[in-house]
Amino acid sequence: MSQDIAIVGMAGRFPGAANVDEYWSNLLAGRVSVTSFTRRELLEAGVPAEEADDPAYVPVCGVLADPDRFDAGFFGIPPREAAIMDPQQRLLLQTAWEALESGGLITNAPMGRVGVFAGAGFNYYLHQQVLAAPELLATHGLLGLVLGNEKDHLATRIAHRLGLGGPAIAVQTACSTSLVAVHLACQSLRTGDSDLALAGGAYVAFPQNTGYLHEAKGIMSQDGHCRPFDATANGTVPGSGVGAVVLKRAEDARRDGDLVLAVIEGSAVNNDGANKVGYTAPGVAGQIDVLARAYAAAGVEPSAIGYLEAHGTATEVGDAIELAALREVFGGRPDRCSLGSVKANIGHLSAAAGVAGLIKAVSALRARRIPPLAGLKEPRPELGEPGTPFTVDAVARAWPSADGRPRRAAVSSFGLGGTNAHVVLREAERPTTTGRTDGPGVVVVSARTAEALRASADRLAAHLRDHPELPLADVAFTSQEHRRSFTHRLGVAAEDTAGAAAALEAATGRTALRQPDVVFLLPGQGAEAPGMSAWAYRRYPSFAADIDAGCDVVEGLLGIDLRELLIGDDPHRLLHRTDLTQPALVLHEYALGRLLLSWGVRPGALIGHSVGELAAAGLAGELELAEMLRLVTRRGALMQQAPQGAMLVVLAGEAAVLEQLGAFEDLGIAAVNAPEVVVVSGPAESVAEFRKRLDGSGILHRLLPAQRAFHSWMMADAAAALDEEARDIEPRPAEFAVISSVDGGLLPPGATRPAGYWGRQLRSPVRFRAAVEAATSRPRVVFVEVGPGTGLIGSARQVPQAAGSAMVPLQARRDELLSGLGALWAGGVEVDWAAVRGGADVGRVSLPTYPFAAERHWIDAAAPASPASAPGAATGAEEGPGGALDEVVELWRSMLGVAAVGPDSDFFALGGDSLLLIRMISRVRRRFGVAPEIAEFADTPTPRAIAAQLRNE
Repeated sequence: MSQDIAIVGMAGRFPGAANVDEYWSNLLAGRVSVTSFTRRELLEAGVPAEEADDPAYVPVCGVLADPDRFDAGFFGIPPREAAIMDPQQRLLLQTAWEALESGGLITNAPMGRVGVFAGAGFNYYLHQQVLAAPELLATHGLLGLVLGNEKDHLATRIAHRLGLGGPAIAVQTACSTSLVAVHLACQSLRTGDSDLALAGGAYVAFPQNTGYLHEAKGIMSQDGHCRPFDATANGTVPGSGVGAVVLKRAEDARRDGDLVLAVIEGSAVNNDGANKVGYTAPGVAGQIDVLARAYAAAGVEPSAIGYLEAHGTATEVGDAIELAALREVFGGRPDRCSLGSVKANIGHLSAAAGVAGLIKAVSALRARRIPPLAGLKEPRPELGEPGTPFTVDAVARAWPSADGRPRRAAVSSFGLGGTNAHVVLREAERPTTTGRTDGPGVVVVSARTAEALRASADRLAAHLRDHPELPLADVAFTSQEHRRSFTHRLGVAAEDTAGAAAALEAATGRTALRQPDVVFLLPGQGAEAPGMSAWAYRRYPSFAADIDAGCDVVEGLLGIDLRELLIGDDPHRLLHRTDLTQPALVLHEYALGRLLLSWGVRPGALIGHSVGELAAAGLAGELELAEMLRLVTRRGALMQQAPQGAMLVVLAGEAAVLEQLGAFEDLGIAAVNAPEVVVVSGPAESVAEFRKRLDGSGILHRLLPAQRAFHSWMMADAAAALDEEARDIEPRPAEFAVISSVDGGLLPPGATRPAGYWGRQLRSPVRFRAAVEAATSRPRVVFVEVGPGTGLIGSARQVPQAAGSAMVPLQARRDELLSGLGALWAGGVEVDWAAVRGGADVGRVSLPTYPFAAERHWIDAAAPASPASAPGAATGAEEGPGGALDEVVELWRSMLGVAAVGPDSDFFALGGDSLLLIRMISRVRRRFGVAPEIAEFADTPTPRAIAAQLRNE
């Protein structure tokens, strides 16, 4: 079995860079991203004036933007808990999510056996901020402070918050921490302890805007510049950063279609032991050993390495020993190997230094370019000696392949105390897109908040504009299958990436319903249009198969091929004929409904309007395809043969229309579609007279193009004949609930229709309003119009009971169908996107990651952080007997760090956990002498419930 490990995701925040793309851009440009501070900035950061004015003080550091910001709500962490947590742990938690998401590895499926191997640097925040506020010990307890700040909990917190079930191990080897973590993660994958692994590190010093006192013969730079392998180098500079990579067995990554960024062929870790001058000194023998063992593990010669990201601290002793070890291992190879060290750009990141170098090397392999060694003035003399294969580059250069062999890089990281790590990398094979499917698609976006949704959509739109070469099908696939779905959602349909970008910028989101109840609305005659099935027929084989099967049935009955109407442009203008319109419309709706079912969109109920109820019966399994078409064909023929008549839409309520009908005994109500939309039918002459009466009363109306008086007494003979036709069709139990448009009654799953139903349905008024009202008795309804128009959605919107329900038209045309699918998903309806793609050849692409909210969570030693406000919480507490309720509310506010706690706020919804619960109950008992038991509290976790129990006690 191959020992190769694929890097399938990475993320980081570094000085001058909010993400790895900005980081690589800075590196390629040779940009030095450390910051020099003014005296005023130093004093504001708390540096004593005498120290800032000391000639030996160097006001330089590599700083992070907004290290005090964190999206606590995203991870379900209460603001008060976030405020006492080490920012290194907070930032690494976010970076871990970004690394996984960058590779499309966070989906709706359980994460499984994912290992976490990570470490952090010295916890400045605990010592300078948290412990300087002694009241925090009383409010959080010693254990609370320990859990938020001890490095023991770094990896396990990531595992807990992200749901990762592999080994979670804190790694601490000083400067080599994060590269050692990578080595251990590789080992975990090879032994099978992990199927996926996160590895990384964080180092964030506080205060950020400070420098350091230079000491003669020390490791810190005298002039504030870090120049590794430079004859003018005089030391390193400090910096802060966070980085993480995601690893997977290479064969598994290829199988799963992962985005492979590079491949780790081998790695090694050791310690110098006592074979060096002192504990903090580097050891040449240890470095030689770790390099040699890494190349042996990789099965490659050192001569294969084209770029080596060195530890490169720019100290005289450190660089000299590292070069000596490299020369010993690499020998006098004839070809050249470029040396680099990212410390020249961002400073020494301590526990995050190794992963910063690894991300740089991976980026170089991907770009096939060697970045320059920033700030290079004069290479060290050893680099010019005969037999030295190493070189340093002052400017970026192309990285050609040697004799067609894959490019290889290596990364070193050596820890204070002697733990060394070396990793050997190979470039990943470039994915092929030959033969890939492209075309229209649905791009979906989701987030935990409305603000984050807007930011996500804008970020993705900008990415698509910057990368127009991305196939839309791949973008859609990645967004659908390789992102976690959250409550706030939007979905847009487009033809290409430019169209998707524009649609994303214009789209508005919606809040997904939890387990929404989909109701299919199937329209009746009048919704039809020539060629209504054409686009879906050409695009979706299953839809085409249903249309073909149905057309064959109808051709056997009528001798006419309905394809001319459904997928052609109706050259003979046959669609106006009721005997052809009705079977064509019902077949179209049936095929479209079946397509939706195959895509996982399953209705809780179906409502058919007039002839649309036959399509509903077919979809519900009451009628087989041939039976459904036999009935609808007979129905259409009978109605076509009925006496001529007319139909009139009246914009008034049913009672008002009945009053206006008065003496018009041969007219009647044919449909009640909405509170102020009623259809009247009967003889044409009487309808004409009725129109005059309505004009006189100022009531708006519109004559329908129908030439028959549907759903009236004039259909009595047709109804009787239809019942006769249906007599020999054996009733089948419905698979889905069907709401009758005759009376709004429910036919539940498993039930069958009574005899004579189809005749009664033909001659009775269509009670669409009643059917919609019946549907709204269900919670969280989403109405979906399955047909060629939007008329039923328009009518349903006017029904007061449906005012809060989502309405989605799904027509079988390109934009409408795909847009409708996006709207359904945004509303909370689960869509089987794999079925929608139908086996199309698509691949994963890199898309932007989640836009975390930049909320400040910080303890000021002089004034503890004020509580944050919880979205949706009530403001203020009611007065309770003896003030107990108010006191409990205030206690919650203090412990959770949430200002807007109300009497009915849920403890766990606000971020409380079992540990905080125990402490809260303990404080209640100390204050009141009694307290609820944990089991009692879990059932009703609200301040009101606690106060009530206190009163009962």
